[in-house]
Amino acid sequence: MLLVESDGKALLRHYGIAVPEGLVISDATWAPPQAPRVVKAQVTVGGRGKAGGVALCRDAAETQAALARILGSSIKGHAVHACLVEAPATGRECYLSIMLDAGAGALRVTFIAEGGVEVESHALTPALTRLCAPDEASITAALAALTDDAAVREVGARLATLFLREELMLAEINPLFVGPCGAIAGDAKLVLDGNALHRQPGQESLLRANAALYPDALRKLDEGFDYVELDPKGSIGLITTGAGLSMMLVDELTARGAHPINFLDIRTGQLRGSPARLIRVLEWLSEHPSLRVLFVNIFAGITDQREFAQLLAAALQAQPCGGVPVVARLVGNGSEEARAWLAAARPDIAIFEDLEPSIARVAEYAA
Repeated sequence: MLLVESDGKALLRHYGIAVPEGLVISDATWAPPQAPRVVKAQVTVGGRGKAGGVALCRDAAETQAALARILGSSIKGHAVHACLVEAPATGRECYLSIMLDAGAGALRVTFIAEGGVEVESHALTPALTRLCAPDEASITAALAALTDDAAVREVGARLATLFLREELMLAEINPLFVGPCGAIAGDAKLVLDGNALHRQPGQESLLRANAALYPDALRKLDEGFDYVELDPKGSIGLITTGAGLSMMLVDELTARGAHPINFLDIRTGQLRGSPARLIRVLEWLSEHPSLRVLFVNIFAGITDQREFAQLLAAALQAQPCGGVPVVARLVGNGSEEARAWLAAARPDIAIFEDLEPSIARVAEYAA
């Protein structure tokens, strides 16, 4: 889970890494100082600069104009409710990162002497990255093989401590400004491991302090399953289980020009005879005025589909989502009996066994 830059920089600062002086501003009428400032949209997405979410301002008038333009806008589907306004940093722009490489079973340390917005053009150069074990000494040794710059090495050592203690998946500074007075982090891209949050009370406190920015992570913390909003203006609400199957379904729908609101892995094995989780999902989906159809796609090996069908009916009774049509595809353990029971109990639900006709019906309702 990606932190917004201001929260990422707060963690960098906590571990002794220098960052520019800055304030988080949510009011476009704020009076900035008469000095150059950088205005940055605070959204949980990369590529803000190319999307118009970053502005270098020469004076107070330009800073206010940038705030007025960026606040309330949308960056890659994310509404901008706040901006980080900070003093510009100077120096040679570098790139520094530590990331978890699950495929290699190691950490990957990368240093690129030419950082900035076009850093991707260098990203595949093998000489710029090293694999290492997940300990501070190994990370320090990997970075020493990549650069002899003392300022970069010092930042890298502190970044290693942060990465390991906070159990991160990615810690990236781009650009890292390096000059005569040392190094300063011009940006911060820190990705938390959602599965480690229960061991990181400081991270949980940070998320709850900015709850509006991290709704998906907090849902998982509080509810125990994954619900990710993909398109707040989408028309299809998904009730699905299995991360891979759910992502496949999202791909199938978007390939047909449809617009799913959410990704969901409801984890049917943890329903435990209660419709509570399903009701919560229906409540979240019902908040979207654009919702036009509910698509239930459950492929179960262990879960008894007959029990799931009864829980689904109970959930829809408790939260009917404005009466939008429901398409249900139930496949797996007890699915034939489940489909028969659901057809009798809820004849208004379109019930399918095969994927293609179910998607076709969903597309019909969503059009």
